[in-house]
Amino acid sequence: MAERTEKTVAKKDINKAVETAKESMIPPVDIYEDNDEVTLFADLPGVSKDSLEVQIDKDVLKIFGKRTLAKETDVVNRYEEIPQKDFYRAFTIGEEIDREKITATMNQGVLKLVLPKCERTKPKRIDIKVA
Repeated sequence: MAERTEKTVAKKDINKAVETAKESMIPPVDIYEDNDEVTLFADLPGVSKDSLEVQIDKDVLKIFGKRTLAKETDVVNRYEEIPQKDFYRAFTIGEEIDREKITATMNQGVLKLVLPKCERTKPKRIDIKVA
């Protein structure tokens, strides 16, 4: 009985995720990390700076907006593969990120976010002295 209930709940969750995906776009991202920072690249072709928003709310980094393409008014759309939808991504960020120093740049449809780490969380080399 419990297994059937879990499957029903899981199926409802999957259906809800599919419906949300139909209504919005989930841009692909690449995330890189080194000792000094975390760098995130989000693929947002056709998205202008004015229709893009990046926010931090507590421990959540949010990227959202809408992709719209300029169209001629007298043109009938026959086929479309480039979705013109709202998009949204959210990432939990840890305490090691210095929220005041995050930077964002947009270049050729790619959003680059640099999330520097706080000095106190970076690895520090300790010199060994001979006594």
